Amino acid sequence: MILEPAEPLVTSPLLPEQVGDLPVFRFREFARLPGIVHAVLTRRGGISPPPFESLNLSFSVGDHPDHVRRNRRRVREALGLEEVISVGQVHGGNALVLTSREAPAGAAELQGIDILITNLPGLGLMIKQADCQAVLLYDPEHRAVANIHCGWRGNVQDVLGQAVRHLSRVCGSRPEALRAAISPSLGPCCAQFTNYRKELPEAFWTYQVRPEYFDLWRLSRDQLQAAGVRREHISIAGWCTRCREGDFFSYRRDRPTGRNATVIALSPTPSGPVASP
Repeated sequence: MILEPAEPLVTSPLLPEQVGDLPVFRFREFARLPGIVHAVLTRRGGISPPPFESLNLSFSVGDHPDHVRRNRRRVREALGLEEVISVGQVHGGNALVLTSREAPAGAAELQGIDILITNLPGLGLMIKQADCQAVLLYDPEHRAVANIHCGWRGNVQDVLGQAVRHLSRVCGSRPEALRAAISPSLGPCCAQFTNYRKELPEAFWTYQVRPEYFDLWRLSRDQLQAAGVRREHISIAGWCTRCREGDFFSYRRDRPTGRNATVIALSPTPSGPVASP
């Protein structure tokens, strides 16, 4: 069965802002919540040369490490965070949970991790992207945040459901209280899978919007809902990274290319909890 594309977003849930020298976007619903810092970073505002121009945040794409370090420092300082961590993402379901200042937050990137969780104020969780989704989760009751790297392989493994369950087990989070946001990423306009019968489970074939093209945004939304997150608590950016060349890196559009990122953190100076309906 071929379904129509997801409902068009009449008003974008993303708000443009200038934070120091960095242009960023923030989710409208998340911006209303006290006690958290978040930013959808663009490819602009850094120092890396082409083809990584300019705010490349990945050490693994061929850019000079000094450029990446300076770009990351710009992000940390612009967001006012004590530290920003990232990991070696592999399209899996392993989680790094940081609940103690003794945890290896400042160490070199740990490999093989796609879920980041913390309840430590001032510690930014960064997911690097060039078409994959960064999915933000915020628990306003227990003051915890998560950032998940979710490509189609992550959807196959239900990495979003795994992240919700990790939050419930480690932080006591109730799924129905969580707020979620799905970053700019590969849209149904460009998410072509010529071998989808081999790559995607048959249950995913109903997300096909036209032959070989799939709506991964709606798939992630449905997987979050299946894990207990309320639909009205889920924001979808609705922007395709392959289409928006001026804003975002895209692996499907350009190879080689850099990585932009999405960051979430608890505010260094925490506010009180937000009551959940």
